[in-house]
Amino acid sequence: MKVFWFTGRSLNDLCSTTQTSLASGLMKRGIDLTMVNSDKDGSHGGWSWKHASVPIQARPGFRSRALGKKMLEWCKKNELTGDSVCLLDWRIANYLIKYLEQRNISWILIDRSPPADSGLLSLLQWPSWRKSWRNVRKTDGRGCVVSLGHRQFVEDRMGINTNSISILPAGVDLELFHTSGKNQALTLVYHGKVDCNRGILALPMFLQKLNNSGVKARLIVIGNGDCFEQINSISTGNGNIEVHASMPQSDLSKILSKCHIGLLPMPDKRVWRLASPLKRSEYAASGLLIYGIDHNGHTFEKQDSLEWMRLVKQHDFHDEGKKWIQTLDSEYLLKLGLEARLFAEENLSWENSVDVLEEVIYSCSNRDIE
Repeated sequence: MKVFWFTGRSLNDLCSTTQTSLASGLMKRGIDLTMVNSDKDGSHGGWSWKHASVPIQARPGFRSRALGKKMLEWCKKNELTGDSVCLLDWRIANYLIKYLEQRNISWILIDRSPPADSGLLSLLQWPSWRKSWRNVRKTDGRGCVVSLGHRQFVEDRMGINTNSISILPAGVDLELFHTSGKNQALTLVYHGKVDCNRGILALPMFLQKLNNSGVKARLIVIGNGDCFEQINSISTGNGNIEVHASMPQSDLSKILSKCHIGLLPMPDKRVWRLASPLKRSEYAASGLLIYGIDHNGHTFEKQDSLEWMRLVKQHDFHDEGKKWIQTLDSEYLLKLGLEARLFAEENLSWENSVDVLEEVIYSCSNRDIE
């Protein structure tokens, strides 16, 4: 059996961790995997899977269409066989499903997030998302989402049977992300997209309120986005704020391991309620406490029992965070950080998600897991 993963995401993107982690896990299970995307030929040389490059040139808003059509040409040229299984990102799925159905080739819809862009681009994306899930319903197919809230959203919106939807939550590499000796000063950290719609601009003010209350704290922000320059400008002349552009995970893990509290400022909006943010698992694996906005996208299933994680209403973010952090002495921080790491070891390994995806693949191929 051969598995082909058709994705619109470049694996050079820091946000591609999900694809690379799941793909690596499948390869370790002995699955013959080929990644098909627009990355340059030879750019996946450091990975264990095969790579097929389908380069395109298109304006924003038209990239998925151009890529889907080129992928269809690639499929026809390479004559995929009926014992293959195809993983299809929803952005390009509709260009391939009819062909795959005609060839009796099994396919699985991969939905890591409904349309997250705003404005016109979002309006262009929603019809494609709905059509992709309608094809799952029409063909009695299978789809994968990232969280319980995401699955419920798909069920409610598209009338998909629960049994047709599997959950692949964001996991973490427990060897790469680890805890170590912490910085002397209390250090808060955020990493990921540094975009205005993620609530990032609330973080410098939060730090200022902590410092004004007598808490000696620092803030580290890591990532790229539309408010990077604004955050960087705020940090100028402020020795308590440190800003970095996106970096390799090996470098990121070293910084996280020395911090104390990971921040989840993404507001209570639909796109974040349906998410399963990678940073949440990476914070926990690094022995960090977690503080953020209270909504389904940020919560773990065992949320109520997690003393090391505090989620609050958006309008209480500054005040409640200040109160909570003022109760945390060095001994208590160490205790809770060790509990966070233990939780990650028991619940957040990528192996859990690879187990689910492997089961879905074999169920579609009508073969038993070896």
